[in-house]
Amino acid sequence: LNAPVRIDGEGEWQDWLVDDSEDQETELAERQELGRRRNMLTSALESLNDRERHILTQRRLQENPVTLEDLSQQYGISRERVRQIEVRAFEKLQKSIKTAGE
Repeated sequence: LNAPVRIDGEGEWQDWLVDDSEDQETELAERQELGRRRNMLTSALESLNDRERHILTQRRLQENPVTLEDLSQQYGISRERVRQIEVRAFEKLQKSIKTAGE
C-alpha cells in the first residue's frame, strides 16, 4: 500500500483508498442519541396504563402488528374502541416525549 503509484514518487496507493465507514465521533454520537431516544420512549410508555401500553405496543411497536379484531376479542371491546384507545395512547406518548425533550 505504501508503494508509489508512479515511478516519480507522486502519491502512494493508500492515498487512493477510501474509507466509507463513519468516523468514531459520528458513531458515538449516533449511539448516544439512540440511547437517549430509547430512554425517552421507555419513560413515556410508563406514563400509560397497562391496557393503553399493551394496545399501543401491539399495534405500533411490533414488526407484525396485531389487528384491531384480535385486540378487540382479547379485551372484549369493539374494534372501534381499541382504535380510540390506540389513538389516545399515541397522543399521550407524543406529549410525554415532547415534554421530556424540552
